[in-house]
Amino acid sequence: MFFSKWMSYLSDDAKLTQIVMPGAHNAGSYGMAATACCQDGTIYEQILSGVRHFCLRIDTTRKGIVMCHGLSKGDLFEHVLQDFKRAMEEFPSDVFILDLREYYPQKIGPFTLHYKALPRDVDALLDKYISPKDYAYCDFSHIQDVTIGDLRKAGKRYILLNYAHAYAYSVDCPHILPWDKKIYGLRADIFIKEIPKIFEREHTDGIYWFQTQQTPNPGTEVGLTTPRKLNIPVTKHFAQLMQIIADNPLYLRQANVIGGDFMTDGVKCREIIRLNLAKGLVRSECRAEFEKSLK
Repeated sequence: MFFSKWMSYLSDDAKLTQIVMPGAHNAGSYGMAATACCQDGTIYEQILSGVRHFCLRIDTTRKGIVMCHGLSKGDLFEHVLQDFKRAMEEFPSDVFILDLREYYPQKIGPFTLHYKALPRDVDALLDKYISPKDYAYCDFSHIQDVTIGDLRKAGKRYILLNYAHAYAYSVDCPHILPWDKKIYGLRADIFIKEIPKIFEREHTDGIYWFQTQQTPNPGTEVGLTTPRKLNIPVTKHFAQLMQIIADNPLYLRQANVIGGDFMTDGVKCREIIRLNLAKGLVRSECRAEFEKSLK
């Protein structure tokens, strides 16, 4: 049960931009075709594994609003929200960041594909299941000042992040998602040594979304393949990658959201959450239990 409530061990004064939290890249892609599938577990299963930041991309089909990864469509958005509602009821001390938006326009040859989910329809579903009016935290000036204690005291459970303020109670916090085609296309043993150097090049006083999944691209060492095949060698080196971050004061200071594929594998979330010990964000009276739970 530790991973389903790991945030309850954190000090109230731990800032959201300093907490090191597992993030799910394309969180709603479970069950999609091999080329698009980036997660195995449902949203609820990801939460049980420790994920607290969710990349949620949506589109609309005849079935309604669905999870989307380009041309691939997945579960109903309604089912995703049911999972969040369940988790909010069961784990009252933990908070979530929901990075929600339509899937970005995609250029394929001479064509540009557009994906659409009407904000009013999205708002209706959000209101039905996770009531942003009651539980979305948006009454702040600067995300870098927000602590987990602020959300707890206000009775809030999540931040609804959307760069265009498309939904009621959504916010556009400063955040970055550094990406470099060459680095993310390196083979795993080199990738895990080069990717932390992004912390030297990219800085923010907002949410730092550090991606740990390689990206299949023609002209790179990994070439065109599937996320699952790329995940196997990266997972073998994942503890080493987190240790590189822990050993470098600059990297550790900036570490915040550490995202990846297949976050229910039992490895990534454990190693990411462990960094909160190195940052001193765990309450002193809980530190021994926190450490024991990560073994």
